[in-house]
Amino acid sequence: MTPHYLQLILYKTRADLKVEAARGYMGMLWWVLEPLLYMGAFYIIFAVALKRGGENFVPWLLTGLVSWKWFDTSVRMSLTSISAGKGLMSQVYMPKLFFPAVIVLKNSVKFLVTLGLLLVFLLIYGFPLSLYWLAILPLVGLQLLLITGVAFTISALTPLWPDLKLLMNNVLMLMFFLSGVFFDTSQLQGWLSWLLSLNPMVHVIRAWRDVLLNGQWPDVPGLFYVLLLSLALLVLGQYLLKRWDRLYPRLA
Repeated sequence: MTPHYLQLILYKTRADLKVEAARGYMGMLWWVLEPLLYMGAFYIIFAVALKRGGENFVPWLLTGLVSWKWFDTSVRMSLTSISAGKGLMSQVYMPKLFFPAVIVLKNSVKFLVTLGLLLVFLLIYGFPLSLYWLAILPLVGLQLLLITGVAFTISALTPLWPDLKLLMNNVLMLMFFLSGVFFDTSQLQGWLSWLLSLNPMVHVIRAWRDVLLNGQWPDVPGLFYVLLLSLALLVLGQYLLKRWDRLYPRLA
């Protein structure tokens, strides 16, 4: 992609964020309130109503939810990103990866706001600023790479197979409950542990908790698997988007 199109992605992302912020009376405040309400709901269900968890359960749960929310929202929105760009496609030619790229970048900005709130909460809660927090930037980069790879691939396939949207919605729900958001996947053993380890978000969420809460460096082999999978999906997604580039305007 040329620098010209990269500038267009940044411009479209900034414009979409401004429109979204201006849509309601509370503007950008919703970027803060939405994740707080989302995390608060799960806290009430699991910590208050079901009385699950022990010491530091709240930061443990919130760390998993913040990481998952970024992945889940970006992937769901990418499913229809190309069909949603039908109006623009009919006016001017755009490389089709432009559409999922804008979705990913827009949700990444929101994630950084939420991550900042989480870090402030952890400091107030009593977790000290540590050397291990230096791994935050590489973790953000790795999860961004994973999200981009998944977003490119599914956005390329959904216009050709619309049923993929329904399938992915169910897959994401299954992944949500099997990613370790509500339980510690490191305590599992045997075939179940191996099966869940195929889910890249298991390693990502565990890494966030290791760095922010456990005071240790994340598991390198697990993250290396995530890196390889992300790169493979990124290459596949770009290939599919380029291959069917001229077909999408007739399908959207």
